[in-house]
Amino acid sequence: MKILSSLALFLVFLIVLNGCSENSSHKLAEQKNESEQHEISEPIEQTNIQVFDEIPEHIQEIENLTIFQGNSEPRYSIELIPVQNYGKSGEPFLTRVEACVVDDNGRVILTDLRINLESMPFVFNVHVYNADGTYRTLLGGPGRGPGEYGFAYWTQVNGGKVYLYDYTGKRLNVYNANYYSLIRTSLEESWDIRQEDDVRGLFLVGMKVRNDGNISVRFYEHIENTRMKNKYLLMDKYGKRLDYEPYVFLEKLQIATARNSQIQSIPRPFTVDYTLTTISDEGVLITADSQEFLIKKYNSEGIYQSSIYYPIAGPFFNLSKYIEDSNLSQVEVLNALDEVGKELPETSPIIDELIVDDENRIWVAVPTDLNSDTYEWWILDESGELLAKLQRQREKTIFDIKDGYLYAKEIDEETDAEYVVKYRIEWSE
Repeated sequence: MKILSSLALFLVFLIVLNGCSENSSHKLAEQKNESEQHEISEPIEQTNIQVFDEIPEHIQEIENLTIFQGNSEPRYSIELIPVQNYGKSGEPFLTRVEACVVDDNGRVILTDLRINLESMPFVFNVHVYNADGTYRTLLGGPGRGPGEYGFAYWTQVNGGKVYLYDYTGKRLNVYNANYYSLIRTSLEESWDIRQEDDVRGLFLVGMKVRNDGNISVRFYEHIENTRMKNKYLLMDKYGKRLDYEPYVFLEKLQIATARNSQIQSIPRPFTVDYTLTTISDEGVLITADSQEFLIKKYNSEGIYQSSIYYPIAGPFFNLSKYIEDSNLSQVEVLNALDEVGKELPETSPIIDELIVDDENRIWVAVPTDLNSDTYEWWILDESGELLAKLQRQREKTIFDIKDGYLYAKEIDEETDAEYVVKYRIEWSE
C-alpha cells in the first residue's frame, strides 16, 4: 500500500498494526464464515507441518522450558456463535476496518480507513458503537485540532480511558471512556523518554497501555539497509522513562529492489530471524520465533521468566515457488540475504500471528499451508497446554478477545465493505 510522499513510512506503520530458575524443567505432555454461521473448530489435516522426534540442542539449553508433544491433541473443541454485528448496516458505512477494541462498557470502538482522492489519500475515522450494535458517536475526528487526528494508530482502552496515537501530529490523545471527550493531549517530543540518548532519533512504532497505567513503548532503528532493530521500553502516562529491562529484537528482513528503488518487506513466508510479540494487560511480554514454535515470557519488568516449545515446523521452503508468487527475483532475494549474512531458511514460518487474551491464554496463528488463506489458531493456556484449535481465514482479523467474546473482521461479499462481528466463545470437551 502506498501513500503521499511519505508512503513508505506509512506502509511500515500499517504493517505494524497489522511483539529464572537455574535449572531447566522439561515436561512432556499429550496434548464460509458469514456472521449468520457458527465457526466450529475442526482441526484440518496438516500434512505440511513437520513433527520432530528429537528436541534440537539449542532448544534444550533454554532455561525454564516446558516441552509439549508436536502431535498433541487439544483438550476442548471451540465454537464461535455470532451475537452482534458492528458497522455492517446503517450509517456510517465502513470501508476498511483497521482496528477494533472493546471498552469497559462493552462498547465497540472501530478505526475505519477510507480512501479519499479529492483531499488526503487516506482518512481515518474512529467510531464508537453501543453494545447492541447501534451507533453512538465519532471519537474525536479527522483534523489537527484538540482531540483530532490524521493517521490514527494503537487505539486502546484501559482504566476508563481511551488512548489514541496520532501519527500525523506525533501526539497521544486520551479520552474519557464514558463520554468520549478529550482529557489531554501530550506531544511525543515533550516526553522525557524522548530525551534519552538511546531513544533520541528512533521511530515510535507501537505502544501498549497496561493495567497499572504505565505504557510499554516500542521503537525501531535501521541497523542495515535491509534490517530494523526494535526496542521495548516502559514509560509512565506522562512520558517519563521507568526502570525496565529493554527487550531488543530484529524486525523482518526487507529488500531494496533495483526496479523501483524502494524498500519493501519480504512477504511471507520469507521471515528470517523474525520475532513476533504481544503484551498482556498486566504487562507480560510474550514473544515467538516465526520459524520455531518457541514462545518466551518476560515479566512486567522485562525480565525473562519461562518458555514453551512444541517440536513442529512449517513445510520445507520452496524458493522457486516463492519467487513465482512474489514480485521479487531470485537474485534480489539471494542478494538481500547475503547482505545480512543469512542463508535461505530450510522451512516456511510455523507462526504468523500472536495474541494474548484477557484470561492470559495465548492464541497462535499457524499457517495451514504454504499458499493457504487460512490459519489454524492454536489456543494455549498460560502453561502452554493446547486447549483448542480454530480455523479462520487470514483476512478476517481477530481484533479483541474479552469477557468470553471474540471480536473479528468480516467482509461483505457483494460490496467488499468490512465490519466487525462479536462472537460468543463456547468450549466443549
